[in-house]
Amino acid sequence: MSAPFPLPVVAALCVPALVPAQIERRDVREQQHLAASAIRQWVADFEVGRLGPRGGLHASPRLQPRYMQTARHGGFFEGLRLDRLNHLDTLQKLLFFAERHPSVELTDAVLDVAATRICSALFDRDAFELRELGHWTLMRCEDQATWYQILRTAAGERLPVLRDLRPEEASEQAVTEGPGRRVAALRLLGQRGLPVFRSTLEAAMVDADPRVRLAAAEAIQPPWKVALVRRIGRVLAQERHPVVSQALVRLLFRMMKRPPADMSRDERMATITGAIEQFGRCGWRTDMDLLDLVEQWPTKAAIPKLIEALDLSISSPDALVSAVNKRASPLLRERAGMLLRAMTGALVPIDDPDAWRRFWAQEQDNIVVPDRLPQQVPEGTRTTFFGVPVTGASIAFLIDTSGSMDDAPAGKGPITGPRRTRTPRTRLEAAKAQLALAVQAMPPESQFFLLTFADDARTWTRQPIRPGKRAARSVTGLLSRLHAKGGTNLYAGLVAALEVEGRSFGSDALPKIDELFVLSDGEPTAGEVQDADEMLAIVRHANKYAKVRINTVFTGAGEGSDLLRRLAEENGGVFVQR
Repeated sequence: MSAPFPLPVVAALCVPALVPAQIERRDVREQQHLAASAIRQWVADFEVGRLGPRGGLHASPRLQPRYMQTARHGGFFEGLRLDRLNHLDTLQKLLFFAERHPSVELTDAVLDVAATRICSALFDRDAFELRELGHWTLMRCEDQATWYQILRTAAGERLPVLRDLRPEEASEQAVTEGPGRRVAALRLLGQRGLPVFRSTLEAAMVDADPRVRLAAAEAIQPPWKVALVRRIGRVLAQERHPVVSQALVRLLFRMMKRPPADMSRDERMATITGAIEQFGRCGWRTDMDLLDLVEQWPTKAAIPKLIEALDLSISSPDALVSAVNKRASPLLRERAGMLLRAMTGALVPIDDPDAWRRFWAQEQDNIVVPDRLPQQVPEGTRTTFFGVPVTGASIAFLIDTSGSMDDAPAGKGPITGPRRTRTPRTRLEAAKAQLALAVQAMPPESQFFLLTFADDARTWTRQPIRPGKRAARSVTGLLSRLHAKGGTNLYAGLVAALEVEGRSFGSDALPKIDELFVLSDGEPTAGEVQDADEMLAIVRHANKYAKVRINTVFTGAGEGSDLLRRLAEENGGVFVQR
């Protein structure tokens, strides 16, 4: 599991005088036990919302949380003004001690930090920062017992800490690990990259829990061996979870880009052909990733699968996969059709699968697929928003309604619609006009959502709206209620549109949309995240398996265009400035 957004957590660990001199005179084993207990109590209080990392401490011991009572017995904060510290400071000091004085018990406690809320709130910024703190504390540790403990955790076994066992439990050798801690441990093994860990990672790829399988697929790193490539191919053939299958296809793609030196070209193509057989079996988003394999290594065997993809009605014996495929995006059909034309040279209409089947039946013996495919230009659609084609089936429009949107439009770029349409007086008025035109031209089988952002985000359509005369009247009424006021909290808008809140690691509850249009006229000025790099990294991670195409429109005259341009480029969309 890669880090979703950059935070200065590693540098924050380098705090001077983290361990007072008095600690050196105490019994180290007792210190280790007290530090481990305090860390567990800290995490437990955070999990239930009793403390926030940046909340300050009280000087009075009676007003401090329970973990501080344990920590004070260890003398970790002697001589320090506690009212000048916050909870994150104290945790960092305890983690620094854990790094300097590793033990099995401390490793177990730090793994709790590395797994914080991973199965309940993957995109919680505080939880992510804590996970990174725990992860890098363990990564810097060279103690063999520490890594043995991490290995056992990744494998699903948890060694009990003897001093915490009740007498009747003393005979037990291990207990079952939870998925969050296993995910954290697998990430550590993958980043450590030692050959001795490979068998544990491979075994986790067939675990019963999809979160564990996903973590293992993300953790495996080169160098590859032919036997491992074959194993990944076999695992993919059995996998039906929509997100895990995506991770496996992407792993195979990386393997094929840097194949083992002793892997022949025939075996390489056989592996690719075997992967393509999964078309329609794991969900349309996995199919989109399979198209990356086809585009990079075109093979004649893929053509029948691409023709089936044009139907957008691929059935599967798996109920979950069938449900996912029912919401297949037209983006899949568009890309499959482009690849078909590039591989065959035929100009059969993309929206006519039966014509493609007839073509294939007649011409399959005469087709020679080129080793490299020519670049294809997507077909235009009758629906556009500020000139950008609307190609998805479920679209969200995210409109900036900050105070600056009341300014006059910055440019005189092309505007869709009748030539005699009145020139908009403000940027928000121009956005409303374009949105109304786009909605009227959308095909009846599509649906859309309307969201806005200023100081905060607002979703105006909790349920999707289908195009039509009634929808046009509803949208006109909604647009009349939009007014320019407040700051620019783009982050809140993106979180709402991509349905980031509440998503957990490995969840198949991905956004209901397949295409997003973002319109803004300036840089973020409000919200939890305003830094461009951090915001882009969050979106990149949130959209990793969702595959929402993000198009952006910049209507301002000053700063802000670079963020929107990068947002579109990194998420398969189009950027325009108007």
